[in-house]
Amino acid sequence: MFYIVLLFAAAALLSGGCRSANVNKHMKLLEIDNNIGFNLQSRQASRKFLTLMKKPNPMTVNPTGAPLELTCDAVGAPAPSVHWFKNDAPIYEHDLESNEVIDANPTSLARVTSTLLVPRTEGKVEYSCVVVAGSNTLRASTIVYSTNGSTDFAERSKLTPLAPRILVTYKVFVDSIGNNVVLPCRVKGHPRPKIAWRDNGGRPVGRDPRMKVLRSGELVISSLRWSDMGEFICHATNMFGSQLAKTFVYPARAE
Repeated sequence: MFYIVLLFAAAALLSGGCRSANVNKHMKLLEIDNNIGFNLQSRQASRKFLTLMKKPNPMTVNPTGAPLELTCDAVGAPAPSVHWFKNDAPIYEHDLESNEVIDANPTSLARVTSTLLVPRTEGKVEYSCVVVAGSNTLRASTIVYSTNGSTDFAERSKLTPLAPRILVTYKVFVDSIGNNVVLPCRVKGHPRPKIAWRDNGGRPVGRDPRMKVLRSGELVISSLRWSDMGEFICHATNMFGSQLAKTFVYPARAE
């Protein structure tokens, strides 16, 4: 799939000014820097690429000792996955939702956002996000300094109220018509948040047998159709609050 052609032709393929404007707005989220854009002039390069749009600051000072949020935001083809590390060790003490490990179709393209909730730490700790898209890998690290005592945030969050926090989501997702796709909505909270999705028409997912919500929060869409184009909304709620995330889905015509 020639993604440069796809992205610039998206609006032209649609009828109706409002719908065209909506596509243009969301495709801008797939902004690519000049170097990547230059590399995409070749057909093969357009198939696989990866760039970081946002990464943690190289150094973070946390004098209060309060939990931090670290975020990595990336665009890639195929759709990127994000993995977090603490001092080069994979982070498993937090909920698995903090590590995005969805297998992506090789024809997919997406902008993914992944957030890590960092516990209070003592002294100096390095946190890294590793972003993978096909054979491409990028890494961004930050050193977190804290002057207060440590607290096990993962254990404490199981006992104290925590409003839902959506940790992993796609902002925009592109894939070929006919493919089975998975849209992430990884959530942390206590009590465990309930996750509900609405489709591109604002209807609760469940009426269409092609769509189902997994216990982990992902939305599975079988046999992607042109009519699936639009915003899908993940809504996470518990008794202490709610949060929603939107993913714009663009079904692309196969070559």
